[in-house]
Amino acid sequence: MNSLFPSRRDFMNLNRNFFGDSFDNLFSAASSFDVDIKETDTEYTLEADMPGLTKEDIQLDYQDNVLSIGSHREEGKDETDKEGNYIRRERSVRSYKRQFILRDVDESNITAKFDNGVLTVQLPKKEMKQKPGKKIEIQ
Repeated sequence: MNSLFPSRRDFMNLNRNFFGDSFDNLFSAASSFDVDIKETDTEYTLEADMPGLTKEDIQLDYQDNVLSIGSHREEGKDETDKEGNYIRRERSVRSYKRQFILRDVDESNITAKFDNGVLTVQLPKKEMKQKPGKKIEIQ
């Protein structure tokens, strides 16, 4: 089927041929990051897939029963001719933030590591001492 109007595919091919792969990757980047949370009797374990980032790009905070994970990354590419005039100049900024409610965490013993694009956060639970219940007499 031949049409006078360009299709979305035609525009994407123009984009790929004109701007190159780096510009195409900018628009195909995920809008967030994937997270898995496991709970045992003694702790929560969170794993977040954050490829392409460094540990310096990541902000991690636990406050008021909320674990916050954020990242901020700025990238740029400048190409100039011999006179220093721009031929192409691209910039991108990616920021993500996710929050999770995780109650009864021992804040002083939270640990985190970032290895090969995966952030792993260990959140040990507080030892909950059983309070004796109060017997209520029915009148």
